[in-house]
Amino acid sequence: MKKLLISLAITTLAGCATYKPIPENYAGPIATVVDSGQSEDSTKAQIFALTEIDGHGIRDSFGTSHQASYGQGASLRLEITERQVPAHAMKVKIRGSHATGAPIHELASRAAGTFFEVEGVVDFNPQADKRYKVVGTLSKRDSAVWIEDEATHQPVTQKVLNQH
Repeated sequence: MKKLLISLAITTLAGCATYKPIPENYAGPIATVVDSGQSEDSTKAQIFALTEIDGHGIRDSFGTSHQASYGQGASLRLEITERQVPAHAMKVKIRGSHATGAPIHELASRAAGTFFEVEGVVDFNPQADKRYKVVGTLSKRDSAVWIEDEATHQPVTQKVLNQH
């Protein structure tokens, strides 16, 4: 239960993050990172997101989906976030998790053994003018999240694994 409350608090706070990966007046090279996800039904989705850069929380698809779903009852409206980042080496936190439109659905899903998540910090060295995508898998056996080159679909970070 404590882990659930912490997870919900982090998800809520992530929607309030104000850190901007590209500082004002930045003139250096940039790359683009897009989150990914898919709806499982009208109340539950899988989301794979970049949630922190060098220890700073950033806007991500967990927060934007939560905000888009506010006031919609149990419905979850999936909103995928895309952002520009400086093209240089950094440490990033990536997360793959189910998301639900209502906290009670998350509790029920966890109780039923159908809510999966994985999170970790990895080294990421984006190249100028390239596009990257946060991707992964969520399953009863194991879950994983990583960043890949959007054009080649080749992983560019270590895979974060969570075996259930």
